[in-house]
Amino acid sequence: MGEYTIVVDEGTTSTRAIVFDENGTVVSSARRLLETVYPKPGWVEQSAEEIYAKTLEVIQEAVEKCRCQPKILGITNQRETIVVWDSETKKTLHNAIVWRDKRGQELCEVLRSKGYEDTIRYKTGLVLDPYFSASKMKWMIDNVPEVAKGLKRHRVKFGTIDSYLVWKLTGNHFTEPSNASRTMLFNLSSLDWDKELLEIFGIPLESLPEIKFSNHDFGGSEYGEIFGILGDQQSSLLGNGCILPGQVKCTYGTGAFVLANAGNLKKPPSTGLLKTIAWNIDGKVAYALEGSILSSGETVNWLKRMNIVKDDEEIEPLARSVSSSEGLFFVPALDGLGAPRWNPRARALFVGLSAFHTRAHLIRSVIDSMAFSVTEVVNAFRENGLQISKISVDGGGAQNSLLLQTLADTTNVIVERPRFHEMTAYGAFLMSGIGAKRWKIEELKELKNDSTIFNPSNDMKADYIKWLRSENLSIKWSE
Repeated sequence: MGEYTIVVDEGTTSTRAIVFDENGTVVSSARRLLETVYPKPGWVEQSAEEIYAKTLEVIQEAVEKCRCQPKILGITNQRETIVVWDSETKKTLHNAIVWRDKRGQELCEVLRSKGYEDTIRYKTGLVLDPYFSASKMKWMIDNVPEVAKGLKRHRVKFGTIDSYLVWKLTGNHFTEPSNASRTMLFNLSSLDWDKELLEIFGIPLESLPEIKFSNHDFGGSEYGEIFGILGDQQSSLLGNGCILPGQVKCTYGTGAFVLANAGNLKKPPSTGLLKTIAWNIDGKVAYALEGSILSSGETVNWLKRMNIVKDDEEIEPLARSVSSSEGLFFVPALDGLGAPRWNPRARALFVGLSAFHTRAHLIRSVIDSMAFSVTEVVNAFRENGLQISKISVDGGGAQNSLLLQTLADTTNVIVERPRFHEMTAYGAFLMSGIGAKRWKIEELKELKNDSTIFNPSNDMKADYIKWLRSENLSIKWSE
């Protein structure tokens, strides 16, 4: 009997555990939904203790289902979400502040006015935005009395979700570069926490985890040795087989995340893209260019909350019942605009609405917007010199074939949907196998996955240009 690997895929809306056999075939899985709370407009929180409790539940259920005992544990996780806890009481000191949260906007504007924006961009590859973890940590320090008191006692620990799970499972306060590079405190050149950035944000080094390689042995747990960790989008990049520079993937989840393997690219990108760490394997670093679209699947959730649709299965048939949106455009800025515009104050708009339009046209315009917003990022990759011939797509939204055909038509490149679409978990499986010395990353180039291909068949350039005009209106409205 071969060895089994269990992967924890801790996302924004749910926590899952998936057991793989040594060939990468799924043996069993389990899932629990996570509660998200919205204390104020723009504030988004989750309970880290609920996340951990449900992580244990899904691990135990998946193991029971497979009737096996995995020896290896891999972790992939929502990235910029930040947890704070007391190292002695082992209790969290505040709800986890989720990546979608905007409460750090004021701090970012203050730092921008002080002239720190270029320094942050140069060192981290990121834009000065509350999306990233540093402003969330600073808010906790300034606004949660227990955090301020704990810092004086040298008992406070900060961590992204991976770091918190590792600490709970092993007692080690570790993270790795794909997650650390999302905090706005990590220097892409030195590959470590940056002293100047820590001073700018007022965050003590002792409160942060030690940074290890992505394929490090993070410690033993009763559920297996933790041999590999990747942030969810970098994990999806690996799972989709984007091993070589210029290979692109898009994950349609709560947001839409478009990453291109950038190899050892040295210069920072232009046009609102992010530069981040794809992975660091035994000291060999691969960088990635990234465009993060903040509201994608979240827009579909909004449609359900507004009772415009009842469930996901209703969306594609309704959208296909009309030949186009008939001049109706939607800007998916429910949480502001991410890449490449980066305007947190922008708001969602329907533009061009008339008495002629039906519910089907409205839904079709939402589907179009999910393709157009990714196209804007792909075009930004092109402006940075990348040659793109194919986009690999995964995530829940990738099951919508109309969306993927629209994406192919709008970008004018082949879109590929792997038949096995759990690429985030699969990437963590691959990384944990690298950590356990089962294979080397170079060997993964030969992996092939069965897939559905969407070829460009319709010129949508005119609609895309009109949508860009709608996006400009969204930004002007915010001003």
